[in-house]
Amino acid sequence: MDTVHVFVWRAILEHLRGSDSLAREDFHAAVGLYPPLRVNGLEQVAPGLDTLFESVSRGTRVYSASQLDEPATWQAGRSLTYPPVLRRRHVGGQALVSAVVDTTGHVEAEYLRVLDVPDSGFIAPLRDMLIAATFKPGRVKGHAVRSSIDLSFTLTPPAPKSPTILVGAARDQLRARRADSALALIGEALDSANGATAGKRVYALLVQGLALHAKQHDSLAAVSFEAGLAGYHDLTARGTDLAPFLKRLADSIRISHRAAPLETPIVVGTVDEPPALLTRPPIRYAPEMQSLRIGGTVIVEATLDTTGRVLPATVKVVQTPNPLFDAESKRVVQAAVYRPARVHGRVARVTIRQPITFVAY
Repeated sequence: MDTVHVFVWRAILEHLRGSDSLAREDFHAAVGLYPPLRVNGLEQVAPGLDTLFESVSRGTRVYSASQLDEPATWQAGRSLTYPPVLRRRHVGGQALVSAVVDTTGHVEAEYLRVLDVPDSGFIAPLRDMLIAATFKPGRVKGHAVRSSIDLSFTLTPPAPKSPTILVGAARDQLRARRADSALALIGEALDSANGATAGKRVYALLVQGLALHAKQHDSLAAVSFEAGLAGYHDLTARGTDLAPFLKRLADSIRISHRAAPLETPIVVGTVDEPPALLTRPPIRYAPEMQSLRIGGTVIVEATLDTTGRVLPATVKVVQTPNPLFDAESKRVVQAAVYRPARVHGRVARVTIRQPITFVAY
């Protein structure tokens, strides 16, 4: 502090000698050694000296509320992200926070202190909220300054959200090809805090499967589909009245996403034993067609060799409700494997017409 005092006195002398630039340097050195420095009575020593000191110190000094002409005030920021586990437990209460707001209106992270919370799980969300917030900075004599601020928040668990609305929003995100956003919304819909009924859980699980399938996570999608369809069958077995759109959705997934056989292929010509479908890839229902509720059956013609595999050059669409289904239908048939046809006891090359149905939901 002796050194601080030396710089202050030297600044006073430089000002009295008419050299404010040197006085400013000395004041700056003093404040740099001791940022909370306050020097009383400067205006009595010489007019303008207190103003000179304030102009140097205000950039580094932190002003308390009582020293401000205008306090720092909240301008904009996001709301608190309520921790899911605390939301489910209905934990709430008062939170107290102290912070330093800089001259640009942002909280200085190193001086942010969460003083009191009803649960430690609120500490990180409160810090994140305040660091992202924008304040109107405190002012002294018209100048923006660093200032301390104490804030109190009433933390109230948010009201439950409608699972149906959340899943509907997830389907909108899927149609916009934003599968990650859709999955986040489905996660909210399935959160126990939102109290989804058995039917709404079925709806959420089926759409979750669609979102996972869109991200090509087919093994995870299969788990969601199986859980959703199992719940659907349980509800229908108990005579639960389900919404028509949910029935259409379940039917669509059963046809398009489960590994059930396609309809029996139609043989062009005569055989003793017709071919039978063994495997085929999942059908990918184009999101734009889903959003327009367009469905129908495509007929694909192809020739099978004696091993039951499709000859790619022979694949063609002979009947379609909409050309946008054609490429996917040809892809499914071309990748399918059949048990070969037989004529007079021998495997034979044969031409088939394979129906592929897209169910709108």
